[in-house]
Amino acid sequence: MNIKEMLIEKAIESAKKMADEQADNVEGMLIEYIQSEEVEKKLAEKMDKAINIPFVSDQKEEPMFREFADILTDVVAGAVKMVKSKV
Repeated sequence: MNIKEMLIEKAIESAKKMADEQADNVEGMLIEYIQSEEVEKKLAEKMDKAINIPFVSDQKEEPMFREFADILTDVVAGAVKMVKSKV
């Protein structure tokens, strides 16, 4: 193996390592955003506007939709982690 091939091999190894680190950082940021209060609140508001449960007041629907949004964001974050672990 000559010096040129060694340098190319080292550069490729370094690039792969940096790409893995970047992917881990992006995954962390994505999961953090998905599980943020902002996303949960927006999701709950959209569900509240789209779904009307008969005989249940809006005051009671709101906390229920917030809980649904919390569960849904946890599921989505878990799915992101599963996809990353299989790649």
